[in-house]
Amino acid sequence: MRQVFRRVLPAVVLGGLLLAAGAAYALQSGDIIKQGIEAYRAANYKRALELFTQAQKLDPGGPKPHYFIGSALEKLEEPDSAMTEYQAAIRLDPKYVEALTGLGKLLRRRGKTEEGTAKLQEAVKYSPKDSGALYALGQAYLQDKKYDEAYSVFTKGTLLKQGRATFLDGQALALEGKGDTKKAEEIFIRARETDPNNLRVRLDLGGFYMRKKIPVLAAPEFGVATQLDPKNPEAYYLYGKALVGGNEFNGGLKAFMDAIAADSSYAPAYLEAGRLYFRANRPGDAAEKLQTYSSLKPDDPEGYVELGRALAKSPNPDDRASAIPVLEKAYEQNPQSCEVAGALGKLYFEKRPPDQENAYKYYDRYAQCADTLMTAEDHLRVGTMYVANKDSAKAVPQLTRAVAMDSTLAKDANFQLGFLYFARKDFADAVPYFEAALRIDPNFLSALMNIGLAKYALKQPNEGNDYLRRALVVSPKENRPRIWIAQTLTAMDSLPEAQEMYQAAIVADSANAEAWRGAGVVLLLQKNWPDAIAPLERAVQLDPDNLQGHIWLAQAYSNSGQIDRAKAEFNKAIDIDPNNAQAAQGLEYIRKYEAQKAAKAASKGAGAATGTTTKAGAKAADPPASGTVTKGGTGKK
Repeated sequence: MRQVFRRVLPAVVLGGLLLAAGAAYALQSGDIIKQGIEAYRAANYKRALELFTQAQKLDPGGPKPHYFIGSALEKLEEPDSAMTEYQAAIRLDPKYVEALTGLGKLLRRRGKTEEGTAKLQEAVKYSPKDSGALYALGQAYLQDKKYDEAYSVFTKGTLLKQGRATFLDGQALALEGKGDTKKAEEIFIRARETDPNNLRVRLDLGGFYMRKKIPVLAAPEFGVATQLDPKNPEAYYLYGKALVGGNEFNGGLKAFMDAIAADSSYAPAYLEAGRLYFRANRPGDAAEKLQTYSSLKPDDPEGYVELGRALAKSPNPDDRASAIPVLEKAYEQNPQSCEVAGALGKLYFEKRPPDQENAYKYYDRYAQCADTLMTAEDHLRVGTMYVANKDSAKAVPQLTRAVAMDSTLAKDANFQLGFLYFARKDFADAVPYFEAALRIDPNFLSALMNIGLAKYALKQPNEGNDYLRRALVVSPKENRPRIWIAQTLTAMDSLPEAQEMYQAAIVADSANAEAWRGAGVVLLLQKNWPDAIAPLERAVQLDPDNLQGHIWLAQAYSNSGQIDRAKAEFNKAIDIDPNNAQAAQGLEYIRKYEAQKAAKAASKGAGAATGTTTKAGAKAADPPASGTVTKGGTGKK
């Protein structure tokens, strides 16, 4: 708001001094305007506004204070009030060139292009040699791509005594717009020679070379601009862009940091500095700069994309996790962005555990919109996602493309194709792909294990065991092959070998419930009930939610005569699965056994009362047969 100043004037007692006092007031208004102009040039716009307002109070009928007030209000981002002041100045002086120029430029900035240009034309009509009005009109024609009109206006400006270099610069811009770049360059150079210290000329000539993709010629121009105006962040920013364009990355980074030092709110410098840090594999520094950029430009999805990429590249898992919401925000602002979809798909895919649903969603969109942009690794990753989703129609082309683009990916692509058929239980078609992967890498552990399981499914257990034994040689710490071999040996009635393999699995991992269960089952199958109890109890302790573990332990208890413990384990199995037939059958056998035992006890008591003894009542009943012990089946393969 405009500050209102009060001024106590000395009393004037002599009527003859009234005219002299009026002249003093006018003189004082002009002096105050000069002070306001000094404050304006020092970028102290609030102080300038105060002084201009004071001058207007002292000279209410003068147009100049209104014009200067409007100029200060524009700098303070109050365009409506500024327009009112310009219009007030023009009402007081319809031919006030500066006010017409200021109003014309403001109207154009506010989208009223034709009205603003008309005001500029009016200003030039009233004062054809006013350099400010001429230059503003020429710039307006440039913005409207009326290059002939712009060139004509700037040419008139070159005939003035002052500002020749600036008007030559305008001529060059108009010629460039018309496509005459050779002549434009000549005029740019003439403008620079005319006034080597002209900031506008240096910036425009540097911009010309950047548009011609000659950053090595642009950089010196922007470098001089930073010296001419050390507080101008744009000059440092443009200098940095030119240096980076010439592969001078360290110099470019310094220039961007200088721009930030000149103005900590200059957003473009943060973006470019962040990109350079990212390129230098410094994701932490990149994220810091890009976070600031995103806070300064919250509506720019590009900032979120760059920030998300930096966070995703960080070695810190927390940073990678925080990259996801950042990129999700970028995707909300630009759902058509293939790059963001691909980055999100990769992040969700690499989560531990992977978020398959979201990874598939974003990778599917990425594959649809960026097929020609995808790398071989992208095709492999997307194909892997389609495999996980059992979508063979989409998986095969992606994996095939990956191999075509990069033969070093053939091992992984063949494995994924084999796994695709394996997951569909098409084991015969899966085997050739696993074999192809093994030809490339004979020690490919996952392929060895999967082909072993496929051979089992194809009723070729000996071949399956051979592949799994090879897997054990490759990775002795991998316990799954031992378990699978032991299960297969159990199913083949090779019980001593199976027990040996289970014991080896227990030695390798004493907390492996599956190995303990398997060892117990082998003992059950050998009818070694008492010795089976210990490993089965250990398995239940390690994996209390395993239904079959409780059933086998109950059978071991039952066949060993520990009826109460058997009943307890069968009941635990019923708690896990109320409809389990094995557990229900085991309890039924126990009930029959207990009934038989009670009947024999009653018969024995009756015989004693009558003085007779039966052979059947001379010993306890045999333990109940508590169900069939199944071979293998100790866990999923």
